[in-house]
Amino acid sequence: MLEIYVCDDEVSTLNFIQQAIEKQILIHEYDMKVKQVYRDPCAMLEALAKQQTKRNIYFLDVELKHPEYDGFLLGREIRKIDPNGTIVYITSFKDLAYKTFQYHIEAFDYIVKDTQEQLHTSISECLQSIIQRLKDETKDPVACFTCKSGDKLRHIPIDDIYYFETSARSHHVILHGKNQRIEFLGNLTDIEKELKEGFLKIHRSYLIALDKIDSIDLKHNEVIVRGGVCSISRKEKSRLLEKIKK
Repeated sequence: MLEIYVCDDEVSTLNFIQQAIEKQILIHEYDMKVKQVYRDPCAMLEALAKQQTKRNIYFLDVELKHPEYDGFLLGREIRKIDPNGTIVYITSFKDLAYKTFQYHIEAFDYIVKDTQEQLHTSISECLQSIIQRLKDETKDPVACFTCKSGDKLRHIPIDDIYYFETSARSHHVILHGKNQRIEFLGNLTDIEKELKEGFLKIHRSYLIALDKIDSIDLKHNEVIVRGGVCSISRKEKSRLLEKIKK
């Protein structure tokens, strides 16, 4: 059974969140329970440190009025205790979402306090998404490439990636894949090391998926990868030909 913890220093909001969660558990018969709710983040951390259960779910208020912890600092401490826990932030300010990346928290969701009706709906949808993710994890895992684009952490199945190319923006790379084009901070050398097999850097500006090659034009030093034209450097031409013969 999944255990849920809630931390919010406003009593009315804390009670509403607890009731909204418990209502969804009852309606959908989720294998979950609200283990405890807290107004004090220190009390929460002290209790969690004594718990044997891991992989819990945490609903945290961002704007905690506490001398030591706001929601992000609390989330960072929770990550030390429960690295694989599911953290959901609830806040009045949607523009603060980017801070989850600054603190390397990898929050599952970011719910904005609006009306009580909207908050209830968002909590319901969030719990459904958590359940779906857990179901997906029981299936055969899909290898993914992870990158941060803007404020979002993206997980792209490696089999959906066609090629990477350097961007006109300094220190940025563009991923071309199935129905997507994503620009992010990075470099081709590091990406090639991470992906290892199946990808080859054929030019200082291109890293391609070998199994997505449509054709090779040796005369013009170009490779067509799912319709995209990628240049081949002369020194990498022989390595490419050697790879595709295997």
